Amino acid sequence: MIPPDVGDVVRRWNPEGWARLHATSDPPRIRVAGVDGCGRAALVDELTALGPAVDYVHDGPATVVLMVFEASAHLGRTELAVLESAARGSGRVVCALTGTDAHPDWRAVHERDVALLQRHAPWLGPVTLLPVGTSLAARARAVGGDAGAVLRLESGIVDLHEALTAALVPGPHAGRALRSAVVAETRHLVVQAIAALRAGDDTGALRAERARWSLRATTPADDGGLRAELQRARIDTAQAVAAAVRAASAEFRDAIETVDPAHVPHLLDDVVRDLHARVGTVVTERLARIGPGDPEPAGPATVPPRSAPPSPRRPVEDRLTVLIGASAGAGLGRVAVSPLSLVPTLELATVPLSLLLGAAAAWWLVRVRRRLAERDRMRRWALEELVEVRAELEAVALERIVDAEARLGSALAVARTARLATARDRIAALDDELRRRAEDRAGQLAACERDLAVLARAGTAGRPGASNRTTASGGTTASGGVTRQ
Repeated sequence: MIPPDVGDVVRRWNPEGWARLHATSDPPRIRVAGVDGCGRAALVDELTALGPAVDYVHDGPATVVLMVFEASAHLGRTELAVLESAARGSGRVVCALTGTDAHPDWRAVHERDVALLQRHAPWLGPVTLLPVGTSLAARARAVGGDAGAVLRLESGIVDLHEALTAALVPGPHAGRALRSAVVAETRHLVVQAIAALRAGDDTGALRAERARWSLRATTPADDGGLRAELQRARIDTAQAVAAAVRAASAEFRDAIETVDPAHVPHLLDDVVRDLHARVGTVVTERLARIGPGDPEPAGPATVPPRSAPPSPRRPVEDRLTVLIGASAGAGLGRVAVSPLSLVPTLELATVPLSLLLGAAAAWWLVRVRRRLAERDRMRRWALEELVEVRAELEAVALERIVDAEARLGSALAVARTARLATARDRIAALDDELRRRAEDRAGQLAACERDLAVLARAGTAGRPGASNRTTASGGTTASGGVTRQ
């Protein structure tokens, strides 16, 4: 009976072996395994011809596994993989080397294959690789008689058949051998699992992600780009204000020539309001290219009140204009009424007419002079006001840019704080996941080590039986069988 703790380990790690230990007696089956082209079909035909009736299969569980190698080349990883996969269904393995009658150098291949099996499949125990010439065996079957019997012995098919027959017969220690084989197979599975746990690392992606988050959390925020954009916005808005004021000044100079000087202040108010609206639009569009956070002012632009135009003065030039106009009018009046002096009755009327014409000419000259002076005074006042308007627009644009800088800086600080908080939370989650996986791996390794220790104690306890098994099965080994340890 297998101990309960060992049975629990075998049941968890090797369900197929556990099923073999508790399987009912089935008819003898031999599983023939090998790579394509190794001569399995011809070998099965020759073995079937020797009898007795045995079920030769190519897959599934079997009492004995016949592993076929080919003498044309040394065995490799493919053959070893096929051997390990096929041997999981049985506790006994018999190895055969076919094609010895077709390859004169088969002995070197035979020695090399035996050495490779002892090195890479130590669970087989002592390895005996039986050489078989299938073509020679087929010719012996065709010849028949004593000559055929001799050829059959030379082909090695008889020795292989005897080895398979002996392996199919259960000995007194067959159950113990099967238990030892299943325990050894389970131990091999546990060792492989431990090696995979120690070699495999499924935390590489998590560690790389943690490194990226750590770099993101420790990298300072680059606000130099924001400062450069704001400085360019200052330059652009200053240029836009200057261009708008120049254009408005040119339009205003053209319009003031055709407008009554009394309407110039209203015209200037319209121009200033238009300038505020245009500059506000330019600043809003420019700040929108930097980032959100600069709300466009609602409603029309607020225009500060303008100073009143200077009151007109009566300078000395006006008096001179009156004097010059009167004298010029008197002279023109005398010229105009000189034809009347030729008429004696109208000679007395020339004096009042000359005075009247001189007064009219003086009034007209004074009026024109005052209008020109008023227009020039309003032009100078308007240009001075536009200079002040330019300063006001630049101040308004700069104030909005400073406010936008404060808002964007605050938004960047909030985003930086949120980014740091997100990075800290993600790093903490990754650390927890890494810690959990490390604990899981440590727990799995500890469980595997405990199971391996249980199997090791079972192997140590059954070592004397293993020696008896080796002695009991010595005839099988001598006849070509290999018992899986």
